[in-house]
Amino acid sequence: MRVILTSTMYPRWFNASVVGLWLATMGWLVTTKVLPSFLVGDPPSYPTILAAQRAEPPVGWGILWNERKLGWAITQTRPLPESITEIRSLVHFNELPLDEMLPEWLRAVLPLGRQQIPVPVESRSSLVFDPLGKLSRFGSSVRLDVQEPFVKLRGTVEGAKMALWLRVGDVKPFETEVAVPRDALLGDTLSPQSRLPGLREGQMWSVESYSPLRPPNSSKELLYAAVDSRVPLTWDGHTEETFLVVYRADAGAAVGHAGDAKGKLWVRPDGTVLKQQVAVFRSSVTFLRMGEQEAAALAATIKLDD
Repeated sequence: MRVILTSTMYPRWFNASVVGLWLATMGWLVTTKVLPSFLVGDPPSYPTILAAQRAEPPVGWGILWNERKLGWAITQTRPLPESITEIRSLVHFNELPLDEMLPEWLRAVLPLGRQQIPVPVESRSSLVFDPLGKLSRFGSSVRLDVQEPFVKLRGTVEGAKMALWLRVGDVKPFETEVAVPRDALLGDTLSPQSRLPGLREGQMWSVESYSPLRPPNSSKELLYAAVDSRVPLTWDGHTEETFLVVYRADAGAAVGHAGDAKGKLWVRPDGTVLKQQVAVFRSSVTFLRMGEQEAAALAATIKLDD
């Protein structure tokens, strides 16, 4: 007999925790220049990233949370008619250690102790870009081992405005409209990036990280990216030479290659991201790219169109 779980079967802290985590990691990124382009080349742009990803087969990732295996992810970029590009992704957690994952503001109002979400949690997303590489519409959802998504978000972008529709559990849907930066790529902290082409050692740029669902006084964070060095990385049974890209919160720290890192990427010279590490509140999440055969086997068992 199969038991279907619904949102009403979970305690209040459980529902609030999932919503808080999901909202805290949703957002969009805008890449801008820091140094003159003739010194180190243009920073990676979303049109060049999308162009590099279109020809890729589905990309699979193993997920480590504080160095322990916690799940997997898979992403597929595909061309649609009229030069439109779509990115579909699925992030799967076997369980979620809430005491490690939640922001301080949510921990302060929830009696968590050392709670775990004991069921699989999946986040699905779909991003659609126009022929110029600009985001036009998107959808995202979170499932808690149920048939119907517990959290569901969709939106459309027209000019400098983004229309959002959000539903949580059985609550009446919420609709709003927010300003959206130009050349934005919607994403979330818990989704890996598969390509970063055109890197050069010493290259620097800035990234504005926005969350459309956070309070206006804390909706933006400015990060500074730098290609720190070329380093070897053991991946898929052999050693690869990679660029180490580090994201920091301080521009001076980025120039001096110092300070606490908000994120790191290990990127082959051809632009393929092999490993990505992100600081999430008080924890570290690592995405390690699967080999092509392992990723193909995983993709064959999954329906990304759901």
